[in-house]
Amino acid sequence: MFLALDARTVYRPQRRGTGKNLLDLYRHLALARPDWRVLAFHREGRPEAGLLPAEQVEPRRIEMPGDRFEAWERWRLPAAAWRAGVELLHCPANTCPAWMPVPTVVTIHDLIPLDMPQGRPAAQVSRFEHCVATACEQAAGIITPSFYTRRRLIQQYGADPDRVSVNFWAADSSVGKLPQETWEPVARKYGVDRPMILHLGAADPRKNTAGVIEAWARVPEAIRRRWTLLVVGLDSGTLKEMTSYASFRGVMQDVRLHGFAPEADLPALFNAAEILAFPSLSEGFGLPILDAWSTDTAVLTSNTTSLPEVAADGALLVDPYDTDAVAQGLVRLMEDTTTRVTCVERGRKRLRSFTWQNTVGRFVRAMESAAGMHLALRHAA
Repeated sequence: MFLALDARTVYRPQRRGTGKNLLDLYRHLALARPDWRVLAFHREGRPEAGLLPAEQVEPRRIEMPGDRFEAWERWRLPAAAWRAGVELLHCPANTCPAWMPVPTVVTIHDLIPLDMPQGRPAAQVSRFEHCVATACEQAAGIITPSFYTRRRLIQQYGADPDRVSVNFWAADSSVGKLPQETWEPVARKYGVDRPMILHLGAADPRKNTAGVIEAWARVPEAIRRRWTLLVVGLDSGTLKEMTSYASFRGVMQDVRLHGFAPEADLPALFNAAEILAFPSLSEGFGLPILDAWSTDTAVLTSNTTSLPEVAADGALLVDPYDTDAVAQGLVRLMEDTTTRVTCVERGRKRLRSFTWQNTVGRFVRAMESAAGMHLALRHAA
């Protein structure tokens, strides 16, 4: 099969969830389907070499000064895919072109911009909703990482159930158990020399970073002083805001706040953590849960959206809007070794269901189904 991929998230200098997932997905796809060819369209000047297998994946830059009206995605990307003669275009990051001259498969992770539009430009929210509606109406296939999102696409946007497939992610391939002598120097670099709770922060309110700091302040001081809360992933403005808030709440001596952590540091930080604090307000999947399980780190997460579906009994579930509940959950994991070990053991067992072999297999079936359905419709016409 000959595919085109919107690879902008892959080649960004600072990759977050979608870009990391795609790297793993297309690396494993190359092993499972060595005869498939992929054109990875992007906008970076000089993408990092060796990210994807050169034998199957060809990075191809579409140059374009500026991007008024999202013209790169709306017109330049589908036109380039059409001219290249691909069989399918994969748009992996919630958005897609309205014009689809080649069959298009759209990955819709979540509906968060519609559920939580606060702080987002109205035009961005409107564009997102238009893309979701367009995908449900026109796309040859839709892939989503949870049944939670699939149900919503069918119920709210009338998506054809036969065209919406669920494909769970697997853990980041770079994350796994490391010896202490490997992760300890990285932990020290972040100012951590005590048992540690890791929180992946962000400016986005749904990541609940302010809620985590508030919950941390409600942990009894005698317990808190034996631990360190490490927050990474904050942009400069959010870092300043959270530093001020932690100071106001009187917990700065037990908190380490940092900016964007390099990808190379994350495996060590997961290994260094005893607990992952992930009480997100909304997720389409919840990949950090799998990464924590890969390093035998106990997980505290939310009882809302897709997270119970992913975590099941492998994590301690709390109401993310209830700061006292988050604090009590943290205390339980910090103080009760049996609960913490039980979460680790159940998480490790549950992780066996989330493999890249399974993820790639479902992806291949979804792409082949979309291509086959398009051919059938074309022949019927």
